[in-house]
Amino acid sequence: MGPTPDTPHSLDELAGRAARGDEHAGSALLEDLRVRFLDVAKRRVREDEVEDVVQDALRIVHGRLPGRPGASGVLPWSLVVLRNVIGNLYQARARRDGEEFREDRHSPGAVPADPLAGLEAAQLRGRLAAAIRRLESRHPRCGVLFRSTLRCLDEGETPRDALRRTLDRLRKDDPDLTANGFYVALHRCRQRLRALLDEEETP
Repeated sequence: MGPTPDTPHSLDELAGRAARGDEHAGSALLEDLRVRFLDVAKRRVREDEVEDVVQDALRIVHGRLPGRPGASGVLPWSLVVLRNVIGNLYQARARRDGEEFREDRHSPGAVPADPLAGLEAAQLRGRLAAAIRRLESRHPRCGVLFRSTLRCLDEGETPRDALRRTLDRLRKDDPDLTANGFYVALHRCRQRLRALLDEEETP
């Protein structure tokens, strides 16, 4: 892994190369942005929300990079993306808190349970397992990452602890794997899995 860029100018160079299809430049850019995003997110959101906020912002940056307005530097543009993600989280939290307040004002059981919820969850898990098997045949490391994480979640661990244990397991085979490298790999695997799921839904 190369050195982390330390100037906006070097980030712009990486962004330009990544937009032209250079995967190594894209990985280096996302690793650097992740460090910066973490520093901001830790001051703005709850601890258990930090990683989700950072991953969502990186996903948006990665997806919109080719069409990014060239007049602005990639760092200020990326930080705007992060601020928007955090703003959306605040809005969702406010709506959720409002709904919980309204539900508390009614008697328990006022909202009927959905009898199909369990079935839909099982079907979704089946689709996810099938997509992971397909992904694993193309990208074995993604299969290892997802299977290890899901196993930890099934054992009752929190998402944060599950990812930490998965990183520890991967480090047994790759001692040089850094946390940043792991989360960049996770981001790419999530993108690939989402693409496979989208393929299934395309008529």
